[in-house]
Amino acid sequence: MIKQYIFLAISQIFFPFFLVLFFIASVVLLIGIAGVTLVVKMDIFDLGQLFLYSLPGTVFFIIPITFFASCVLGISRLCYDYELLVFFSLGVSPKTILKVFVPISILVSIVLLMFSLVMIPLSKSAYSDFIAEKKNKVDVNIRPGEFGQKLGDWLIYVGNVSHNQYNQLVLFSSDGLAQESFIVANSGEVNNNNGIFELNLYDGDAYFAENKEINKIDFKKMSLKNQTGTIKLSSYDLIDYWKSAFSGDSSQARRLSQAIITSLFPIVSVFLIPLFGIANPRFHKNMSYVYILLGVGIYFLIMHITSQNIPFWGMTLLPTLWFIVSYFLYKRFILKFY
Repeated sequence: MIKQYIFLAISQIFFPFFLVLFFIASVVLLIGIAGVTLVVKMDIFDLGQLFLYSLPGTVFFIIPITFFASCVLGISRLCYDYELLVFFSLGVSPKTILKVFVPISILVSIVLLMFSLVMIPLSKSAYSDFIAEKKNKVDVNIRPGEFGQKLGDWLIYVGNVSHNQYNQLVLFSSDGLAQESFIVANSGEVNNNNGIFELNLYDGDAYFAENKEINKIDFKKMSLKNQTGTIKLSSYDLIDYWKSAFSGDSSQARRLSQAIITSLFPIVSVFLIPLFGIANPRFHKNMSYVYILLGVGIYFLIMHITSQNIPFWGMTLLPTLWFIVSYFLYKRFILKFY
């Protein structure tokens, strides 16, 4: 009975809270996806597909925060409505309430591990492969008279365009200060030659600056080619994908550390749920919102610091110490009085 009662109180907070955060994250996500259309032409269905590819990474950070906050606020609301105090007077202990949260916290952490270690890498690969495929179809979206447009590694400006025929082209590419390329052409066209993106330029000049030397080339025709990469990741090489974290790839080690630490947040914070949520309304103000912000903020701040500096130690030490400290506080301030 008490389990259903608590789950009902949590669900009434979780779903509205989740939907609000999901809506905000979706708006930000759509703004970022819309930037892709500056280079590649896409219809509403393509944008929807990119949105679905981006969902795992978005939902991954929403779930642990929403779950933890809704659990604390659900318990807090029951306390300040004097409903949970009735259970205490009937002999229900905080241990009984804690047992309600342990299984679901473990389940949420397992789901987050699946998101972080499997779904997010695959979705990112699918996202990049989808963009590469659209580029490979030569459906680029270069608008005449606009600066800052990018085509592969090249910044490009065109005077006017008709279908895939361009006039008055200017292209620039830079590899730091060591090497720069500058091309001016009267006309050009885009082709797809057996999966190879090809930009043919006609009647122009090319300037190549390298090691403080500038070389000029006059050309009647110049071809710039770029082969779209093959699929980078599939379900059977996820182990190889994460193995690079142990081979000196600091960026991959940081991502792995953040994935593990974030996924373990619900289970290692299970003692904080009664600690932040249970209070006597006669003697204490409702500070659960403040506790949630502090708890989530401190945990993820430490996660960011440790993942940047000691990723492998961090994914072990932070969850372990967080679990031990939260248990000590739970025992000191909750079990002692309730």
